[in-house]
Amino acid sequence: MTQFRNHGLSRFDFPTRVVGIVGPNGSGKTTVLDALHFISVGKGLTAATDLAYLMDGEDFFRLECVAQQEGVEKKIVIKYRKGKGKVLEVDDSRLTKLVEHVGSFPVVSMIPQDIDLILSGSRERRRVMDLTFSQIDREYFESLVHYRKLMRQRNAFLKKALKTGVVNWELLKTYDRRIKPHADIIYAARNEYCGELLRHFKFFYSDISGGSEKVEFTYLSQLHDAAYGDLSVRFSEKDRVMGRSHGGIHKDDLDFTLLNRKLRDVASQGQLKSTVLALKLASHKLIRNRTGIDPAFLLDDLFDRLDMDRASNFLHTVKEHTTGQIFITDTNLERLTGAISSMNEKFSIFSIRKGRVDDMIDEQKTR
Repeated sequence: MTQFRNHGLSRFDFPTRVVGIVGPNGSGKTTVLDALHFISVGKGLTAATDLAYLMDGEDFFRLECVAQQEGVEKKIVIKYRKGKGKVLEVDDSRLTKLVEHVGSFPVVSMIPQDIDLILSGSRERRRVMDLTFSQIDREYFESLVHYRKLMRQRNAFLKKALKTGVVNWELLKTYDRRIKPHADIIYAARNEYCGELLRHFKFFYSDISGGSEKVEFTYLSQLHDAAYGDLSVRFSEKDRVMGRSHGGIHKDDLDFTLLNRKLRDVASQGQLKSTVLALKLASHKLIRNRTGIDPAFLLDDLFDRLDMDRASNFLHTVKEHTTGQIFITDTNLERLTGAISSMNEKFSIFSIRKGRVDDMIDEQKTR
């Protein structure tokens, strides 16, 4: 990691299945997970823009990773330069499209804010779908990129029309003809994958909760009842008056229920947390089933928003149902060491301060 947030130059070797990263807030421990996420899906875990990962006062960052899968090594390099964007290289060959790489080394992540996933807006639940489905379906990912780009252009057109009071309806129809095939691909994929995701979710939720209650979710989409072209016509006047698009897959959502009532209205904090944990495990299971690759788990400040018992149970469930690497950050060395030691797996713990590795602890030192 070179000039990546507060890491001027850091190097890590992760030979064990379980990796702990400990340090005070602001030390740079979460940044290690950001780098792993970047290497996997081409963007960071916690910030919305690439620029946010640039070290203060610098104009570029670089990430280099040698990753191994089934005995085969690949060198992955991401270079970012301010004002010029990022470049992705795999085995010294530049890739022109991110879609060529995403899914090769899949990840599933959980950050403290994810505990509020059910209470947040629909955008956050779509983000979970998109991160999961993009890693198993290149056509889905490519259509998602095109859809977002075209929808931004459509909204810019509507906003301009709102200011001028003049709408070029033929141009709007041109946008919609280009958007429709991508909307159809995304909708069909979400419809299929959500069915499988739900089956895994119900299994893991039952396992986490002890089978004492039944939480489910439903995939909601305007395209259940109408094709994209019909939606664009239905909402044309509303789009004109409001200056933005109201019909399409960008309005999709997952509706979680408990005994046929909206989960957000009736659930306890424990039920909400169990729902998020089950959804993350279900995403992992879906990726593994579809790709044959066991994703890495990135768990940021796991003990920050979960009580110790729930967090430890989750770790043991992850261990039982996965074979990939597990990365966990925490601010408390004793707590992290205790939780990891109880997993009965080979582990290493890196202590980080001010963007530098302060110490490395392995299972031998804890005995």
